[in-house]
Amino acid sequence: MSWFDLVFWEVVLAGGIRLATPVAFAALGETVVERSGGLNLGIEGMMLAGAFAGVYGSSQAGWAAGMLLGLAVGALLGLAMAATVLIGGANQVVTGIAITLLGGGLASYLFVVWQPSGRETVTVDLAPQVTVPVLSDIPLVGPALFDQSLLTYLCVALAIAMTWVFASTGAGLALRAVGDDPVAANVRGVRAPVVRGAAYTFGGALAGVGGAAITVGYLGLYTDGVTAGRGFVALAVVIIGRWTPLGALAGAFLFAVFDSLALQRRGGSLPTEFWTALPYAVTLVVLVVALRNRRAPRALGRPLAVTAS
Repeated sequence: MSWFDLVFWEVVLAGGIRLATPVAFAALGETVVERSGGLNLGIEGMMLAGAFAGVYGSSQAGWAAGMLLGLAVGALLGLAMAATVLIGGANQVVTGIAITLLGGGLASYLFVVWQPSGRETVTVDLAPQVTVPVLSDIPLVGPALFDQSLLTYLCVALAIAMTWVFASTGAGLALRAVGDDPVAANVRGVRAPVVRGAAYTFGGALAGVGGAAITVGYLGLYTDGVTAGRGFVALAVVIIGRWTPLGALAGAFLFAVFDSLALQRRGGSLPTEFWTALPYAVTLVVLVVALRNRRAPRALGRPLAVTAS
């Protein structure tokens, strides 16, 4: 299709929304983690584990069970990270890398046990598609906004709900207080380790959902490395989005629309490798620009014991 073809851009935009959904789920979870002052580099492993759990659960009891199992597996890994960092006193960066290796390794091992080499690949039914009559026929934006997976609309609803929680509830205030000054928060009766531990668990749960959204939402099967580094993209998206839920949505779409564009333009005059690298390169450039004016939580990445000393 031509660059000037309206249908081409309809496909790119609709594909961008679909591809943004898994990254957005993971980025929303990491937004909560980082607003509490934590840092989770284990998102990629959590997404891989969630992706496998989603397919397995869906094959046994339907797409909803698959999504719930992905959520549960991600939450368990998030809880494990919280215990290791907050109780064991381990370094957040090292623990995150270990979680990435653990999640990816477990997913690969269990996949081979479940589907040995030579066996026919198991495919599962996808999450339902929601098509809004009339509106989905609007040129250019109709398919992108009104003909998407149910998971996409749930992701947008979650981002809106999180925005309200951050701004208008005691839980949101406690989260932001711990992320900015855990010592002052403790003085005012906020239990910083509990808040940060809950944030790690919640972030892990959404990372698992993001992984399951890839396999249960769009592919219908699991393969090793199916997340293709999207867990690390989610980390960048949080910074690009200025640690806000709606900003995370926008950052995820920025990456995904170039990913969708790359999928549509592969096979042309430019090498395939150029299109493969394009969305990651664009994300990196935008990240560098965003870092110049960052407004991160003041205690981001600092261990609670060190911060309190």
